[in-house]
Amino acid sequence: MGRLVTGLQTARTVLGDTRFSSLPAGKRSPVKVPGSELSTDALPPGMFVNMDPPEHTRYRRLLSKHFTIRRVRELRPRIQEMTDRLLDEMESADGPVDLVQAFAKPLPTLVTSELLGLPETDRAQFGQHVDVLFSLSSSGEEMQQSMMGLGGMLHALIAAARKDPGPDILGRLTVETDLTDEELLGITIVLLIAGLETTTNMLALGTYALLRHPEQLAALRADWSLMDDAVEELLRYLSVVQIGPIRVAAEDFEFEGQSIRKGEVVTVSLPAANRDPLGFDDPDSLDIRRGATRHVAFGSGPHQCMGHHLARLELSIGYESLLRRFPRLELAVPAEEVGTREMMVTYGVLGLPVRW
Repeated sequence: MGRLVTGLQTARTVLGDTRFSSLPAGKRSPVKVPGSELSTDALPPGMFVNMDPPEHTRYRRLLSKHFTIRRVRELRPRIQEMTDRLLDEMESADGPVDLVQAFAKPLPTLVTSELLGLPETDRAQFGQHVDVLFSLSSSGEEMQQSMMGLGGMLHALIAAARKDPGPDILGRLTVETDLTDEELLGITIVLLIAGLETTTNMLALGTYALLRHPEQLAALRADWSLMDDAVEELLRYLSVVQIGPIRVAAEDFEFEGQSIRKGEVVTVSLPAANRDPLGFDDPDSLDIRRGATRHVAFGSGPHQCMGHHLARLELSIGYESLLRRFPRLELAVPAEEVGTREMMVTYGVLGLPVRW
């Protein structure tokens, strides 16, 4: 038994109330999630997303300077360069191509890997491990093997950063902090996974949504200044994180007229909150002029996604560059033949065949 939050305002309140703990002890998902049979109440060092203040606050302070809006804006030329290179390769293939494999997955992989100093030779293998970890159909054994494989890769990466620290985030953390190798391992796993799954699926699913709403796509093509609003609306409308955040009541207390008992599990549904009719007019419609800035696609409160500025920049550059490069972009198969990621923590499309 547990509670499910579907309203926008209540979601914000729960996520901002530290009486709802993020610690793993007692957490249960309303549906099966990858590795649930392997989970314990133990808290690995550096896994700050599963911590409460003051430990959570300490880690965020060490990391937040790398994700400020000023720092992220400095990355724009490099992200544009990566984007253009991928689109060059895609254009040379002469279509149809699978947009997921040609563009949506490589772009955040390149950006995140460069930020953390992950060598190019390790990126494909890293992506395979992430796919297993986020699949709801992965077995416990598959999960364990991927966790071990990922851990081995990252331990080697940390050792290399300590020996020869670069300008990337991991290199800076080895120089500027006294974090242990195990803490760096936990932090790196969080940042790598968070930087890939959501942005990859938003790039592909957002493109799919625009192609299926030609009037919205036409409005965007007619006025590129709508791009930031379009990104916000796509984040709200699609809400690709399907499960959680999950919290556990740390004490007995009254909350919005209800008695909450210590140990009760409360799950926030971000997709439901982002389509709350009390929060948004006509919430099931995609409207890039909505100005949907109140959504909770990145969560809310002290655990709000630290990389939200970076994700927004990648999406903005990605959508605009793609749509400008291919003004006749269209699906290469009937829309009903596009498969979706039903058995994944993060929603999206399995592939997106496009031509131009």
